[in-house]
Amino acid sequence: MDQRRLEYFIAVAEEMNFTRAAQRLLVTQSTLSAGLKALESELRVELVTRSTRSVQLTEAGAAFLPEARAALEALDRARAAVEPVSAGLRGSLTVGMLTSMTIVDVPALAGDFHRRHPGVRLRLAMSQRGTAGLAEQIKDSRMDVAFVGRHLRDEHLHVTPIKKYDLRLLVPEDHPLAGRAAVGLAEVAGEPFIDMPLGFGQREVVDEAFARAELSRQVTVEVSDVTTIPAYVAHGLGVALLPEAFPAAPGVRALPLDTELSWTLSVIRSARRKPTRALYAFMDLLPQHIHRERAF
Repeated sequence: MDQRRLEYFIAVAEEMNFTRAAQRLLVTQSTLSAGLKALESELRVELVTRSTRSVQLTEAGAAFLPEARAALEALDRARAAVEPVSAGLRGSLTVGMLTSMTIVDVPALAGDFHRRHPGVRLRLAMSQRGTAGLAEQIKDSRMDVAFVGRHLRDEHLHVTPIKKYDLRLLVPEDHPLAGRAAVGLAEVAGEPFIDMPLGFGQREVVDEAFARAELSRQVTVEVSDVTTIPAYVAHGLGVALLPEAFPAAPGVRALPLDTELSWTLSVIRSARRKPTRALYAFMDLLPQHIHRERAF
């Protein structure tokens, strides 16, 4: 089975778009399409369904994706067994990202990795579904490693916590609770909340805390960029719970909670697949690019 064809299929499966996949691989779209068709002919099965607007994996394609990635990883390890160290790393590495994360200097990390391992194709990808979406893509072999907004407990994932933050309540400075030394969840259960959409680690942590306390709350404003939340609070649209190190906006008061509630930034990878040499190299560099005094 031709390695290049496997790379074509994986790129299409990850991008769900022929144009972006071709750009990523630095080939023409016609070359990519021909290579994928040749792979489907070899396997005697359709791997993707194509239309003018979208690309979707077939059932066979979804089943084949982790095997295709495993095959490329096996080739990388086989080369490593016979190539001299001076030959350097090759292959690809897909890294899942959170929006507005600065505790890890990702541009510096990516640049450092690229200088050391120019033979590895590095791809950084944002998830529109937050932590839940990133974890799903790791388990489905569509990503190699990802930064997520909580300390997940999942037998399919290897989880390394980076930093834990206590949450604090943000209220407008003229809010009746603004002068309190500490606030309980029950006191704000009836307040309108500003939060991330469902699936994001920040949202899941708070939702679970209210559920454990047998309380309910109403999220009236959902935003995908956590850095904008304090501004919405300042304009009186609701209250919010954010990590303690997160900078508040003018017109906002930050209050401690009277119960322990925390948010953890973690990095995850599959617990079922053996890490590639590229992934080991990436993880080795990560500690050098963490700014622990920052919020995200």
